This record gives sequence, C-alpha cells and structure tokens, in this order.
Amino acid sequence: MASAEGFDIDALTLAEAGEGAALARILPVLPPAPLATLGPGDDAAVLTTPDSRVVVSCDMMIEGPDFRIDWSSLQDVGYKAVASNAADIAAMGAITTGLEIAVAAPGSARVGQLVALAEGFAEGIAALAPQAGVLGGDLSHSPVWTIAVTVFGDLQGREPVKRSGAKAGHILALAGERGLSHEGLTKLRSGDITQLRSDPAVQHHLRPTPPLAMGPIAALAGASAMMDVSDGVVLDATRMARASGVSVRLDSSLPWSGHSLFGGEDHGLLACFPNRQAVPQGFSVLGEVVDHREGHPVILDGWDLQESLGGWDPFTA
Repeated sequence: MASAEGFDIDALTLAEAGEGAALARILPVLPPAPLATLGPGDDAAVLTTPDSRVVVSCDMMIEGPDFRIDWSSLQDVGYKAVASNAADIAAMGAITTGLEIAVAAPGSARVGQLVALAEGFAEGIAALAPQAGVLGGDLSHSPVWTIAVTVFGDLQGREPVKRSGAKAGHILALAGERGLSHEGLTKLRSGDITQLRSDPAVQHHLRPTPPLAMGPIAALAGASAMMDVSDGVVLDATRMARASGVSVRLDSSLPWSGHSLFGGEDHGLLACFPNRQAVPQGFSVLGEVVDHREGHPVILDGWDLQESLGGWDPFTA
C-alpha cells in the first residue's frame, strides 16, 4: 500500500515505520465490535453488556512453542488466535462479543506482515464469531512474534456451564475433532509444508474451526459441565473430573489412538449431559461419568492412562 509520500508502507520494517504508522495501517483491517460504544483509539474501550454479566478469558501464542512461521502464514496465526480464544467462551455456553489483541513483533518484521496477521484476525472473526469485533489492544517489540488475546462473551441470560458440574451417571460427549490437529502437527514435523498444506489434518492444525455454536446449544440442552479441549481429551477430561470430584470412563469400543487421546489444539467442546437423550445432535458420546476413583480420573480399558498421561504442557512439551 502506497502512502501519500509515494512509498510502500507495507514494505517498511516496524522499526522504520514506527508504532503510530503501523497501527494506522492495520486498524482499518480489523472489524469493530458491534456491542462496543467506544472502540480503538482511546485509553480503553467501552462494551455494552446486555446480560449484565461478562465472560472473560485470555490466551497467548508465542512463536516457537505455539507456532512456526515456516509452517503457518501470519494469516493462519491470526485466524488460530481467534479460534482458540473464542472456543473458551463457547465452552462456558456463551457467544463471543469482542476481542482485545496485543501483538509484539521483531523490529525487522515488515508492516505488511503485521497487516497479514490482522487479516487473519479479521478472517477468523468473520468465519467464527461474526457478532464480535476488535475492541483495541497494543503493539510492542519482541525478539519473536507474540500474541495475547483477551476475549469477552455474553451468556444471553443463561447460567455459565462450568467444569465442576459432572455427576456419576452423566454422559460424556464431544463436539469437534479428536486428535486431528496433533495428527497434522506430526505430519508437519516429518514432511514438506508445501506438499502438506492441502492435507485436512494439517489444515485443521493451522486453522482449526471449533464448533462454537455448539456451546450455547449444549447449555440450552442442560449440559452439566463443559470445557474446551485445547490440551487433549485425556488431560482435559482429567481436569473436568477433578473439578467435579468424579472419574470418567471412556468407551473402549471407540477407535482410540495416541492422537485422539492425547493430541491437543482441536478446540472441540467436551461436555457432560444428564442422559443420552439430552445429548444434542453434533455431539458424539465418548463415555460416562462414574464415581470418583482415587488415582484414576480417566479410565479406558486396556490403557493405563494415569501413567501415560499426556497432552499439551508448554513447559514440558
């Protein structure tokens, strides 16, 4: 994009352009939040709250442990940041209404790269949370690309669905993929990205499309507990079981694998329902909730899940 002075600002580095010029270039790319009465440009934004309660979550993505720019385009990274954060809101039974996005980038990064990241944010919002928009954020300097998103949601009059409501006899079900993202990651680690980009598993890893609409649907169907599967079915079901004081037995007749048990970043919705009749279409039954068994939060016949407990941990992965 050429400026009034006749040069292409997108070709400048962030160090050359400076914060003000970079922000002026990307802000028009980002969609406004419909519920904001005051958006980017002031010290803080103002967001209306029709429900009087606000659901809030935050997440970080750091180049290296969370993404690689030789695998992901910056559009992919922006899209994935929206998907992973909006999934946390859906897991409470709410809808996403706004996002605050902070980005730190190397000074050598081009303004055009920052624009590509902003385009990814805009694409993710349009595809996954069209009722939301960007409220504001921050731009700073870092040795590597770093993204921090704070996301806001609206319960629309419903009670939040917490992790801690599962009870023995309830049915465990999942909306979304089981291990497809980790399958894609495994392929990326062993293959050529130019040949793999069209692979469905790789695509899901780079640009996950979580079933966000199923969060409010699950809440309306009477879900007793729910959470986003960001770190793998076993690890996240363990968290739910411990929060609820129960154990979970996975259905051994299902085709389980290392990917489907321990693979993270699918961002599906793991939920419990009072009975099978209450499980909405779009959810697949994974098992049942049973009474608490000390040392065995998640049980699968033939697998010692306690010893092989895996899933994503940013400090050990």
